[in-house]
Amino acid sequence: MTDHGMAVVIGGYGAVGRVVATTLARDSAYEVVVAGRDLARAEALARSGPGRLTPRRLDLDDPRGLDGLLADAAVVVMCVEHRNEAVARACLDRGVPVVDISASADVLAGIERLDATAKRTGTAAVLSVGLAPGLTNVLARRCTERLPSATSVDVTILLGTAGDHGPDSVRWTVAGLTAPPDRARRPGRARVDLPGFGVRTAYPFPFSDQYTLTRTLGVPVTTRLCFDSGAVTAALFGLRAAGAFRLADRLGGARLLTGASSRLRLGGDRFVMHASATDGGGRQVWSAVTGRREGHATGVVAAEIAIRLMGPVAVADRADDGPDPGHVQRM
Repeated sequence: MTDHGMAVVIGGYGAVGRVVATTLARDSAYEVVVAGRDLARAEALARSGPGRLTPRRLDLDDPRGLDGLLADAAVVVMCVEHRNEAVARACLDRGVPVVDISASADVLAGIERLDATAKRTGTAAVLSVGLAPGLTNVLARRCTERLPSATSVDVTILLGTAGDHGPDSVRWTVAGLTAPPDRARRPGRARVDLPGFGVRTAYPFPFSDQYTLTRTLGVPVTTRLCFDSGAVTAALFGLRAAGAFRLADRLGGARLLTGASSRLRLGGDRFVMHASATDGGGRQVWSAVTGRREGHATGVVAAEIAIRLMGPVAVADRADDGPDPGHVQRM
């Protein structure tokens, strides 16, 4: 941890990044740097947001720009998926804590390989920050703690079709629909009773939780997805089962699919994160979190973690400790 410098939000003008940046500017005692390739968008946020927002152009493909930012950084929050492992390595080498909101399993695995560097410099990297992964990890662990005999865990995510999804989130979801099925995993759809929505059909989806939680909890974990609109859920996963998305992707239609999904507004902005654990005797426990605007919620969680990493000086009325230094940690 450090008691000087500034908070750097890379991708700080995106759908989640702007929430992180403005929350840090409002709730912490630090200057907040909004960094990214599009300087005009960073400047626009700085003009419209709370005080202490400083725009900075940053090209992650040019290490000199990142080096200059890290010289005075107290924490870095990564809100884009581009060169994440390289950014995390640069931060940890310099003793700068890093928070990463990425949801892709390969990106997270790359950063986890830096654990030895984090221990050597005594610096924390916190991954799986947000809703899924993030709160889903917390819910799943809580279920296995309540049912130590659990032999399987199921994680179900319900998203609002009119939620505050950013372009990166939509692209990630489309990529999940177009991805070929994982032959090593053959989970089926499930009927799940979700608070506020009743019983819904959820379909297997490659959230990173299914890989990381299977390893950390020691039991098989399946992740599934549905939307607040049952009709949209049935249509999308029906098309996926028929191979329509994979065909469109091969024909170069992924960008069109992303654009169409971004304009889809048939439901609301509510979300549900649900986890359940089941044992061999059929006993089951579950935990869930509900709310609105998943992008906003992800940004607030990431900002809170960043404030804790910056230590007591970050804000005057905080006396609680942050995450332990010297580890690559998941929520």
